[in-house]
Amino acid sequence: MRRTLAPGRGSARYRARGVALLIALLIVAVLASASAWLGWQQTLAVRRTEDLLAGDQAWALALGGEAVAAQGLADSLRGADTVNLTQAWARPRQGRIGGEARIAGAITDLQGLFNLNDLAAAAPNSAIMRFRFQRLLTQAGANPGLVDAVADWINPVPVASGAMGAGDTYYLGLQPPYRTGAAPFVSPSSLRLVRGFGEPLYRQLAPLLGALPQVTAINVNTAPAPVLQAIGLTPQQARAILALRARTPFTSVAQFLASPALGGTDLDPSGLDVGSRFFLSSIEVLAGRVRTRLDSVLEWDGGDRVRVLLRARNATP
Repeated sequence: MRRTLAPGRGSARYRARGVALLIALLIVAVLASASAWLGWQQTLAVRRTEDLLAGDQAWALALGGEAVAAQGLADSLRGADTVNLTQAWARPRQGRIGGEARIAGAITDLQGLFNLNDLAAAAPNSAIMRFRFQRLLTQAGANPGLVDAVADWINPVPVASGAMGAGDTYYLGLQPPYRTGAAPFVSPSSLRLVRGFGEPLYRQLAPLLGALPQVTAINVNTAPAPVLQAIGLTPQQARAILALRARTPFTSVAQFLASPALGGTDLDPSGLDVGSRFFLSSIEVLAGRVRTRLDSVLEWDGGDRVRVLLRARNATP
């Protein structure tokens, strides 16, 4: 005697089996997805650890490069009467360390640049330095009156002076509000905060500027052409001086002023020199996927020692 299924019982059983199969497939998909996610997280953790180790290695190499630069600077200048670009310290260096790490370094004479702190009212040559900074601004296509705003920024009394000056009253009216520095510049990057100095103007001037811990003179043996023009040279005279000092650096300011390249131009010797004490060491290290840059302000004591005054890691130019 044949048994017959009640209507709908077979299809219900098949539906139940289909639902179970779908659930099983869904579980397998979830497990596969979780496994892939865990694998990806493990890969990220491994890479993160590798990068942390490479970062520590890069930093250690950068500090080592700084020490080598400081020692090389001291060795290069030992017994020197002048500081100039024909000396060994002025040559960039690069090399490979181990299998993957690469290191490159260069030293810049910060006294070949314009020291913003020379604009302080109490600085002995502030008047001529203001005039020279105005020339820099004019060369950059900016209003030379902005020198007032820079001088006011480092004035201990935060009040405005001059047509383009700005004190606390001006800056507290901005959004967001802030106060003047009321102290010497530590880095030229602070110029971004000064009235009238937007990012484009700052970027244009930054390669020509320094912020040193004391009043300094401009080294005519290392100053780039725009700085030479700021002290009163024409573009043609600046190019001639660059070519001349590359062969025979100046041994005195008097020799510089008497140079045939100047053609008898009457220049004020105030704030000029042929020596330097402050330098910038720039070390860049590539270790694995990590790139580290260390900028260090160095001070040479005029003898055998160089000390680190300031460090900046991966600083924004």
